Amino acid sequence: MQVEAKSIDEIKPYENNPRDNDDAVDAVANSIKEFGWQQPIVVDNEGVIIAGHTRLR
Repeated sequence: MQVEAKSIDEIKPYENNPRDNDDAVDAVANSIKEFGWQQPIVVDNEGVIIAGHTRLR
């Protein structure tokens, strides 16, 4: 695994993401503000999100 910083413009949501986490966005945003990033957004080689759609939002 390689960890690197990317621009948000380089990250694309997975079109077929089955989760609807809109209700969790505020809670996740508050958690990030309070505790910082604990887990990065995981993307594939093309920048498509594998894990972290709610963190991106």
